[in-house]
Amino acid sequence: MRICSRFFILLVTGYWLLVTGLSGCSPTYPKEKFEESIIKLCKDEYKLDVKVETVGKTVALYLPLNNLLDFTFALTPDAGEKINQVILNVTRAVLSTDAKYDFYCVIAHDVRIPEIQIVIIKSVEDVRRFLLGDISRGEYGKRMLIDMRIAPQAQKERAVKDVFDRMSIDKQWQEGVMQDFFMSDPATLGDVGYWGGKFYIKDVNLPEFLAEEMVSRIRLSFRDNKKLNNSLALKSAKGLYAAGTSSNDGSRYFSMEISAEPRATEGFNSKEASDELFAHALKASYDVIHGYRFGDFDYIEIKTLADGRSSRVLKEDIDNYKPRKTKIDDVMVFDSF
Repeated sequence: MRICSRFFILLVTGYWLLVTGLSGCSPTYPKEKFEESIIKLCKDEYKLDVKVETVGKTVALYLPLNNLLDFTFALTPDAGEKINQVILNVTRAVLSTDAKYDFYCVIAHDVRIPEIQIVIIKSVEDVRRFLLGDISRGEYGKRMLIDMRIAPQAQKERAVKDVFDRMSIDKQWQEGVMQDFFMSDPATLGDVGYWGGKFYIKDVNLPEFLAEEMVSRIRLSFRDNKKLNNSLALKSAKGLYAAGTSSNDGSRYFSMEISAEPRATEGFNSKEASDELFAHALKASYDVIHGYRFGDFDYIEIKTLADGRSSRVLKEDIDNYKPRKTKIDDVMVFDSF
């Protein structure tokens, strides 16, 4: 997704405006009025109409816009500024309330094409650390999840309704079946969205957020590293965290599946190109694990779909990994799947 650089600057630098409001004895936005406080802030300060919903320790905010995207499907400057204004307000609220929130999610869509949404997920603790100077501006920018996607619920409902229509099922029955079986809460962060006047959100937990951040950093590697991007074209990157499942003997692990195709004719037979992809994935994993001081895992699994290579990196090897010094063959054992 293309987002203008000015939007990123607003997202990052705007938080310095909040520093002076972090002190105080009583909460500015008490938990009893938390949701309505955000709605009022956005309306009074920026004349923006938003919806707010909380689930567990996660806050979700929905912002409809008339000009989210331009004709090239890039975020418009005006939309970027409005999204930033909303983020500033929800940040003020979560940092000045007696309720405990760990994550917040902003969902924006263009009312002309509501199927397409921009979803931004941020960690409240990352915001605090940035304001206190504990993490740099560049690092902070890598810690927010930003994705433009077709609303998952919209995709699901349209696929199911197409089946219903082909089966000539009565409309009344369609709505009942849809409500009972196909309007469930999201299972992953990739399913988060807003559709049909309803939030589809989940209580975000740290491990799943870190798994998504790992693959987000891989995408950034392709965007920022010309050598990598010139040799490989990234098609997709997926991440997950699994803990205590019967299929993995109770192990806790991160898994990344990366699909990248070679730009040159020799294809993925080039071990150098494949090794470079694994090296970037390993570096992204290390940066996230090290940056968050996260230790509740046994190993990291990295798979490249194009050539069927797979490798597991144990926690102790991640702990001892030194970027630019450790060779991937010293910490990775490659297999095929």
